[in-house]
Amino acid sequence: MTGRWRWAAVAAALLGVAAAAQAARTNLVANGSFDDPKDPLAGWRTDCNLPGESWYAENKDLVSVMTESAGRKGVMRLYVKTDDLAINQGVKADSKPIPIDTATRYRFSAAARAAGPSCRILLEGYRWRPGIKPHDNPDMAELRKCYKFTQLYFGAQKAGDMGGVGRAWSTAQFEFPDAFKSDVQKDIYGTIKFVIVHIVAIGGKAGDLQVDDVTLEPLGPVKKGR
Repeated sequence: MTGRWRWAAVAAALLGVAAAAQAARTNLVANGSFDDPKDPLAGWRTDCNLPGESWYAENKDLVSVMTESAGRKGVMRLYVKTDDLAINQGVKADSKPIPIDTATRYRFSAAARAAGPSCRILLEGYRWRPGIKPHDNPDMAELRKCYKFTQLYFGAQKAGDMGGVGRAWSTAQFEFPDAFKSDVQKDIYGTIKFVIVHIVAIGGKAGDLQVDDVTLEPLGPVKKGR
């Protein structure tokens, strides 16, 4: 085999490995790209009827899926209809509970753009409420929130109450678990049984928050010492 053909074969093999690795990536978020053919919002809770959610009585009517937006297909749209922050408690969507193993490391990511409001896109950790027998299809009423992760920051600033989303599509991500600030935090993290993707359009002005490609990927075992 000549050098030219040898390098061509090596390149083809590397491309095959890369393609296989890409195909092997697993997204734990059900319908994270909002492209379910029967129900574009399958896997997401937008009807807010739990105790303490009275502010979100209209929420379900303000969340939809757009066929296309700025080059992306199947995009979640959260519409904030007023600038008045006194009555604007935000518009939200929560994923179904996602089982995780706290001995595994994960990558969380999403793409977003906004014209008007800002956003908070984050994970929340849950465990079973006392007295609930664990099973495979938990209802929110059976779970208790126990851990709040950092949010995704889409701009240059990586701190603050809002995600810094702009008018153009951008993607933000982080990996967890990160270094714990205390043994107490580490112990609480160890009690997590599920995470929920929590998306809120809030702050700023009236308008759209658009979200796509919400992804939670397992990366492998947590390294010792974390």
